[in-house]
Amino acid sequence: MLRWLYIWNEVKTPISLLVFTLVGGAFGYHLLFPEASWLKIIYATAITLSTVGYGDVLGVENDPMAVGYTILLIFLGMGLVLYSASLITAFIIEGQLGEIFIKQSILSKVGKMQDHYIICGGGGTGYHVIQEIRESGADLVVIENSEERFHDLRKEFPKLNVIIGDATNEELLEEANIKKAACVIASLGNDKENLFLTFTAKMMNPNLKVVAKVVDVHMSQKLKNAGADYVVSPYFIGGMRIASVALRPNVVSFLDRMLRGKDAVRVGEFVIPKGSKLANQTIAGADIYGKTGINLVAYSPRSNSEEFTYNPAPTTQMQEGGVLVFVSTPEQQKRLEQTFS
Repeated sequence: MLRWLYIWNEVKTPISLLVFTLVGGAFGYHLLFPEASWLKIIYATAITLSTVGYGDVLGVENDPMAVGYTILLIFLGMGLVLYSASLITAFIIEGQLGEIFIKQSILSKVGKMQDHYIICGGGGTGYHVIQEIRESGADLVVIENSEERFHDLRKEFPKLNVIIGDATNEELLEEANIKKAACVIASLGNDKENLFLTFTAKMMNPNLKVVAKVVDVHMSQKLKNAGADYVVSPYFIGGMRIASVALRPNVVSFLDRMLRGKDAVRVGEFVIPKGSKLANQTIAGADIYGKTGINLVAYSPRSNSEEFTYNPAPTTQMQEGGVLVFVSTPEQQKRLEQTFS
């Protein structure tokens, strides 16, 4: 809907000029030849403006005033017609129309997505979020307000689904298929925008997971109150990383390979769904390693909890809603999901 509104805003001026010229010219002929039908008057106006020259259908040659009006209409009218045509031609040649149809194609693909990630803000922190989620193979949509950054993202990631506009706009979030999304990542330029986005996203889809970026850590609680499931401070994380590199450089190198390296191996998680074969099973009894090749790093009895058992014993009993944390390739994780979902 927004795209067609944009097209109309771009072409409404030249189209209005064309209509005004045709209607104005026809009205002038009507005053000069009141006995002529409107169809004949519009036809005469059209052939005059287009300079086709199919003949004098109104008897203009016999009326000096009509001749003068026709000369004026040709010069002024043709000027307006050529100007309008140049605006429409420029709109098409400069590629704007093509871009709009590309955006429509993106919206069509996004409308068919399910359990996808919506990243709001593609610059700075958002750019790195895009890279990591693309590496994971998950479906994602980016909402970016900057036209320049929109083109930069499309250039670097040609197949990336990018929607241009204000991420706090409900209509735009609907275009991003928020009601079927798994997660919204609020990575806009300031905390107030992220706060409003978080509230809007949760209002539109209460079951949605929202991860919000915070600049001022004092805003963290407000974001949580607005509905954010997780609040992340890039400055806090950056400070922790600097300290970790200074104190534990080898551990940081290892984790970097897991989180940001070009290797396919990643740290992953699996929330045990209702009816899963893992529910009420021990780790040894489920034979996770034998069926998937995955070694567990940690286990938590419930999602969104800080209660983890590291290197869980084979006798650890799992339950619905529990969380498995592991290191695996995307193929191994997919095998886990297919086997135990």
